[in-house]
Amino acid sequence: MSSENPVGPSRSRLYLLNGVYGAPEHFEALQVALAPAIETRVFPFRREGLADPTPEHGFSPMVDRLATELDRCDGDRAPALFGFSLGGALALEYALTHPGRVSALILVNAFARYRQGPVATGSLPALRAWPPAWAHPEATARIVHQVRWLRRSLFHAEAPREAIERGVRAATAAVSQGDLLFQLAHLGLAEPAGLAGRVGQLSRDLPILLASSRHDRVVPPFHTDWLATQLPWARRTRFEGGHAFFQHDAALLAHTVREFLEAL
Repeated sequence: MSSENPVGPSRSRLYLLNGVYGAPEHFEALQVALAPAIETRVFPFRREGLADPTPEHGFSPMVDRLATELDRCDGDRAPALFGFSLGGALALEYALTHPGRVSALILVNAFARYRQGPVATGSLPALRAWPPAWAHPEATARIVHQVRWLRRSLFHAEAPREAIERGVRAATAAVSQGDLLFQLAHLGLAEPAGLAGRVGQLSRDLPILLASSRHDRVVPPFHTDWLATQLPWARRTRFEGGHAFFQHDAALLAHTVREFLEAL
C-alpha cells in the first residue's frame, strides 16, 4: 500500500481504489490536487495469492483484504472510499458488508456489476491473451493519441501523448499477468440476486457521489445511470473526457471531491 500527504487525524482520509490495469501513479495528479486538505492512500486491486472469484463469494476476499487495511488506519472518523472503475465495485461491496465503517463513497466511472459494451466485447479477449509486459508504452501512446475517438474515450480529447504514455508505462510496470486475469475475472461476475435492493439501501444513510465521463467507452455512463437509479439520494455529476480523464487534468474532479467531503 502507499500513502501520500499525511495530515492530522481530524482531516478527511480518502482511500483510492483502482480498476483494471490500475497503478498507484494514475492517482498522482488527483492526490496532488487534493492535498493538503485530504489525506489520500492507494489500495491496489491485486491478486496477491488470492484465487479467482467465484459466483458464491464474489468480491468477498478483496473486501476482507480492504477491511484489514482499513482496520489499521488511525483517526477519529471512518475513511471515505474513492472507487474508480472496478475499484468502485469493490467500494460498493465493502460498504454493503461494513455499512458503519465508511464515511462516504465516491464512485467514478464505476459499476456494481460490469456489463460489456462494444469496446469491451472486442478488447477483453486480447487483454486476457497479452501479458502487460508485452505492451509497448511508446507505441501504444502514439496510437491512442493519434486516434481521436480512442484518446477521448480512454483519457481526454486534450490529453497530450506524454500523459498517455506515462499512464501506460505505470500500468505495465505495476500489473502482472496474474493481476490482470484476476481483475478481469471480477468483471465477469454475474449480478447476484437482490443486489439492486441492497445497493438501494446505501444512499439512505451514506453520502454518495456518483461521477461519470461523457465519452467513456470502457465503462459507459449507463453503468452510472443504473447506480443513480438505485441510489436516488446520491449526488450525481458528469465530466468531459473518457475513462481515465483525471490522469490528464484532475483539478475539476479534485474540486468536486473536496467540496463533497467538506460538506459531510
